[in-house]
Amino acid sequence: MEKIPTIKDIAKRLKINPSTVSRALKGHPSIGLVTTMRVNKIAKELNYHPNQNAIFLKQGKTFTVGVVLPDIAEPLYCSILSKIERFSHNRNYNVIFGQSFKKPEQERQILENMMNLRVDGILIALSKPKVPSKQIEQLRKYNIPVAILDSRNIVSDQSHQIIEHLFSILEFQQLPQIGA
Repeated sequence: MEKIPTIKDIAKRLKINPSTVSRALKGHPSIGLVTTMRVNKIAKELNYHPNQNAIFLKQGKTFTVGVVLPDIAEPLYCSILSKIERFSHNRNYNVIFGQSFKKPEQERQILENMMNLRVDGILIALSKPKVPSKQIEQLRKYNIPVAILDSRNIVSDQSHQIIEHLFSILEFQQLPQIGA
């Protein structure tokens, strides 16, 4: 089984620094045309693709939202997941999904896993009417916005407003910070 080629593999093959390879792949003006062409040739030969996790780490964003639903077997939740998926796709976000099966402990574990995976935001339909405030506060402390879908906005088909709200927060977080 072959390993996925990395910038280091290209650098080793060309006997140059990995940072030079990185800049060449991005077309940085400090890298000469000949070096850029050599790097691109080897990258193509190796079928190199950028490591999205490394890019996300540098950007401080994963472009992933977490969705926690009680039970996808229920048509209402299946419909909501479909809306979230379409909305996310249109904004170049990935979706990871977990089902709590209406068990608060499983819900807690899914939220913890999503936090550990560094999702950018979470949409949750609670299994119980009570909001797990300690966990929600921990997520917000780490700047992970949480949008809660409750039975009122699900039944009245207001879920799109909650989904839009989460994505407007995520888009706002992407804006450059203005220094004083």
